[in-house]
Amino acid sequence: MMTCHEARTGREIYGKQRIDPETVAFTASPWAYNGKIFALSEDGNTFVIQAGAEFKVLGKNPLDEMCMATPAIARGSLIIRTASKLYRIAKTE
Repeated sequence: MMTCHEARTGREIYGKQRIDPETVAFTASPWAYNGKIFALSEDGNTFVIQAGAEFKVLGKNPLDEMCMATPAIARGSLIIRTASKLYRIAKTE
């Protein structure tokens, strides 16, 4: 579930929204980048969510493997650990 509140006042922008009806759990903390929020489920699906006053799931990227660790951001890379793999995602020049 996801909710949105105004940072300064705590006023609710939108209440509980289910990210995906088929997803059971999210253990990893969400992260934000470039106006989007990313949420990695235990099933290994990364959901791309629109940041702002309207809840909208923009996409879903599967890794097809269990993920329970929060991704790390280091030196311009996103590092994701699954049950058997380690991914490094970076912008190439």
